[in-house]
Amino acid sequence: MGKLQRKIETIFWGRPPTDPVERKLLLKLDLVILSYVCLSYFSNYLDRANLANAYTTGMKEDVGFKGNDYTYAGSMFTAGYVLGQWPSALILSSGRISPRFWFPFCMVAWGLCTLGTAWVTHPHQVWGIRFTQALFEASTFSGTHYILGSWYKDHELGKRSAVFATAAQCGTLFSGIMQGGIVTNLEGKGGYRGWQYLFIIDFAITLPIAIYGFLMFPGSPHTTKAFWLTEEERELCLRRLPHVEQHKMTFGTLGKTLKRLGFNWRFYLFTALFGISATSFEKVGVYTEFNLWLRSAGYTKQQISYYPSIFTAMAILSTYILTVISDATKNRFIVNPIMFTAVFISSVMLLNWDKLTTGAHWFAYIIGGLGYAGQASNFAWANEMCRDDDVLRSITLFSMNLFSNLWNLWYQIVAWPVVEAPRFRNGQIATLVTGVVSVGIAVAIVYCSRRWPPALPEAEIVEVDGRLAIAPALQQEQAMQDHSGDGHGTTSALSEGKDLEAGMDAVHQVRSVKH
Repeated sequence: MGKLQRKIETIFWGRPPTDPVERKLLLKLDLVILSYVCLSYFSNYLDRANLANAYTTGMKEDVGFKGNDYTYAGSMFTAGYVLGQWPSALILSSGRISPRFWFPFCMVAWGLCTLGTAWVTHPHQVWGIRFTQALFEASTFSGTHYILGSWYKDHELGKRSAVFATAAQCGTLFSGIMQGGIVTNLEGKGGYRGWQYLFIIDFAITLPIAIYGFLMFPGSPHTTKAFWLTEEERELCLRRLPHVEQHKMTFGTLGKTLKRLGFNWRFYLFTALFGISATSFEKVGVYTEFNLWLRSAGYTKQQISYYPSIFTAMAILSTYILTVISDATKNRFIVNPIMFTAVFISSVMLLNWDKLTTGAHWFAYIIGGLGYAGQASNFAWANEMCRDDDVLRSITLFSMNLFSNLWNLWYQIVAWPVVEAPRFRNGQIATLVTGVVSVGIAVAIVYCSRRWPPALPEAEIVEVDGRLAIAPALQQEQAMQDHSGDGHGTTSALSEGKDLEAGMDAVHQVRSVKH
């Protein structure tokens, strides 16, 4: 590989391995793991978004929604989503149920719930289905970040997390397009309403993705039996990552982990960071303030459906670009003040509502798309900082999402009530306050990581001329960078102060993991 090609690939996709075997392995992992998790999250968001679409295209009248019935459906979904977080966290990190089966099983379950929604006749049925559906959908977002952290090195993780996070935005984009096509072409066909076809087609999209997961998804590196990985590649999956002891979860080991969790700053700070920042930095999308302004400004229904896609495109693009910046600088913290700067500009402009032109309104909303980058960078940061304990890592990642939803339950009512649309003066002020708090929490994480650094595994097992040895990851990667790709630079990466016998012991531990 030429130096220019390597530099371009490093910037946009991460530093490529010099070993051709590892390079081929990484390509395989990307093609299968990323394709499945992105399709899964796309389906997940499609299923969520289409209830709102169905409600506005005939479901309200056909099912008999009245008063706050629709709001209660949303509340039931939130309740199920919150309750499903920690059970999924423990299942994925237990070592007893493979993610290869858990993820597709959850997809089939929420797909069946979506299909059932097509034949509801009363709002109470919608409430029960949405609660059950959310229990299974709770596995997807944080669970995928956990899996990505299990398969990828730190310098590989950020951009792949960004690609996954943007799959939700793609689902939102496609949902509006699909809604328009169905209402136009399928309304009344076969005796079904257009809104019913929304849920039927959702299921038709979800089921093949679940089957693909059952067949292809590799699970975790320590338990994978994927047919498309050779035995050599399965061993390399373990050797190329820092070694972490693997145990099947028991009540005893769970109790010890939870005890450590209670005194661990990483759990509290990362949970607080995303819990507060998600509702602050993602304000434009979470509270649909752009859509509500378009409606108040007299735009047509078609324009209100399509114009927010510009904001969504900004969210997708900025998530990837800011992740590239955080990878290039090796600094996950930096994304948080950048996101705050964007929403600070947005909120300050909107607080001066009467002085804004139409173009200024557009700018204020669209720049808010930068606030979505935390879905990738902050989860990658937590993944990297919790590598020493899989259960801690899993519970922390799921708790970040859980408390984000809990925080929003009261925060939306207090700061963003829809009666204050489209100005949302209190919401803009609350964004400025919570944005400062979010950056402060990110600063606290940096401080604590230096003051009380976690005992993270730093060594990778490498093979040099047929011999197994231990090499610090950073030295190894630096040595690889210094060579033009001929694969002969690994020896210089070996730590001169390390005992090779310790390396052999570590290799033996990796290969003798009990499943």
